[in-house]
Amino acid sequence: MPKNILFVYNQISKKYKNGLFRECTLDTDVKAVREALIKTKCNILSLDLYNPNQMESFISKNQPIDFAFVLAEGYKDHPNTLYDGHGAARVREQLKKHSIPSSHASVESMEICRNKDFTYQRLQEQGIPSPNFFVFDAHYRFRKKRFLKEINRIGYPLMIKPAGGGDSIGITPKSVVHNLTEFKHKIEYLKRTLGPEKLIVEKYLSGQEFTVGVLGSEIKYILPIVAFQKNWGIRYTGTKNKEHRMQNQFEIIDQKHPLFLSLVDISVKSFSAVKASDIIRLDIKQDSEGNLYVIDINGTPSLSTNGSITFMASKVGLSHSQLIKIVFFESMVKNNLATNQYLESLIEPLKKKLYPHKGDKQIEVFSE
Repeated sequence: MPKNILFVYNQISKKYKNGLFRECTLDTDVKAVREALIKTKCNILSLDLYNPNQMESFISKNQPIDFAFVLAEGYKDHPNTLYDGHGAARVREQLKKHSIPSSHASVESMEICRNKDFTYQRLQEQGIPSPNFFVFDAHYRFRKKRFLKEINRIGYPLMIKPAGGGDSIGITPKSVVHNLTEFKHKIEYLKRTLGPEKLIVEKYLSGQEFTVGVLGSEIKYILPIVAFQKNWGIRYTGTKNKEHRMQNQFEIIDQKHPLFLSLVDISVKSFSAVKASDIIRLDIKQDSEGNLYVIDINGTPSLSTNGSITFMASKVGLSHSQLIKIVFFESMVKNNLATNQYLESLIEPLKKKLYPHKGDKQIEVFSE
């Protein structure tokens, strides 16, 4: 008998994918993911999530539900949950109350990944390099003396960004500040834009940026690593909107590159440190001396047809639909749910295109 799979997402049309709703998934991408899930020969129950009561009612009407594939970052009726760092965890907590296992990371891991101060703390506890930082609580008024000590400890230039924001929300070219006046103006801008949210103030790293996709659980698979151009600058919504049109200009880091092993090592260790599962995307950046630092871990990376993860997968010959099936399969296995033979027969040849690691041991490396 086919399993009942709840597909939960926050759908938006391109016209409205901006402002506080940037974290929502384009309707065209929702359609593409749904079509991939339907091809697993499971029974797909689709829910565009607006509020907790709606999901309670939907679950009640559609029980039994075996598993939830979750793209929702929060609740559309409460836009702050889409970017405040807690929405993705709240959705999973609601599912957990009904004993419905879900895709991507656990509630604990979501809290770590969606709050950059928690991410940095966990990484630093594990000896994984991340930028020096401090937290600015925007509930309080700006007081010069309170921050001078921390600013002097880290040193300009500084990067200021929301602690819980995703999709570069709140990040602009002016997110890098060089003096106290710019610091104050950026804080005031973020308070006006997002409300009194927690902010991260960290050392700005001026070197090259890389993005790495890791999927799996016990065995981890590293997707082809993307290196952005050295003069790419700050990655914010404006640049990210054009990245997919310029992807063929980005360098793919293979095993011959001097940074390959270091990037793989830091990514696998970070995956374990934040207790991730299924799939994550890490942003790693160099400082002016070439040292690598993890600057972000996305526990629910975009699975859009134009996203970085899909581009990485394409470099080993995987289509968007095949990528979704692999993530779905890994999620099911992680939760000890039996998969049908049809899905297993689909996945086995696809996984051979990937580059597995078990524990800290690299089993296989990239090849062209």
